[in-house]
Amino acid sequence: EALDRAADPLASGIYTADPAHLSLQATMPRFLVMERVHRSLILALRAQARHNQAVARGSGARYALFQSHQRGMGGLVEDIAAKLPPGVLRLGTAVEGLTRDSTGWQLRVGGDTLRANAVIVATPAHESARLLAPHDAALANEIHAIRHASSVTVTFSFPTSAVGALPGFGFVVPFVEHRQLIACTFASRKFPGRAPAGWELLRCFLGGVRQADLVAKPDAELIAIARRELSDLLGVRGEPGLVRVTRYPNAMPQYDLGHLDRVQRIEQATAQLPDLALAGNAYRGVGVPDCVHSGESAADQLWTGRTAR
Repeated sequence: EALDRAADPLASGIYTADPAHLSLQATMPRFLVMERVHRSLILALRAQARHNQAVARGSGARYALFQSHQRGMGGLVEDIAAKLPPGVLRLGTAVEGLTRDSTGWQLRVGGDTLRANAVIVATPAHESARLLAPHDAALANEIHAIRHASSVTVTFSFPTSAVGALPGFGFVVPFVEHRQLIACTFASRKFPGRAPAGWELLRCFLGGVRQADLVAKPDAELIAIARRELSDLLGVRGEPGLVRVTRYPNAMPQYDLGHLDRVQRIEQATAQLPDLALAGNAYRGVGVPDCVHSGESAADQLWTGRTAR
């Protein structure tokens, strides 16, 4: 029951995955430590709850559970782009190929050839595999073997009067309930400024490994599914003001059993390619902080390697 009602919906909500195939060491290693220290997860969670209550009775700085950029995640990208020198950012341009000779790396981009002293490959795993296949077929196969799931979000705005009291910041749905909704986040309750006064912004998540067919359904059908689920689970009534459907094809890597062993082989093989590093959500974490750390580590690795020569 703990798996079906707690762990499963959390894993599905975070990884759009089937937890029967996930590597706990790669996804939630803290749970392994908790089990080893306290003998079971139930005992560990009870101990954690007592600790949290003790901390809550104390004093000191308090931090919000959820944080984001004021303008949304797009604002983070825009702020980073604004710090780059003029002319170095190319939007909507595919990297057609990656080659190397005695002078360094060359990228074929939009019909042009760009020369680079070092390259960080931060594309989705299947694209990284394509780019690296001419240089190391075994490495490309390892990267390509990382399974990915697709998902879709359906976002609504509703008058607060149509939604009523929203408990917490959202909810996840256990798969054993046989619903098509994976999770719903109350964006207007998590972050200030996401909706005007008198309105709520709700984002529904569908698809994933176990309901992969949903992503290909027409927008109208997905909207109808999401509205039906919100009506059943939250009692939401009335017409939405905003409706937006967004698909994420093959965007969520699946950290299956043996994932960390595969990543170790990938990293060892990548180290044999001079002045090249990998970054992204396919290797050691899918969250935004994990991806930021991945990019910083790749840059540090290349900078350290070049300055040491």
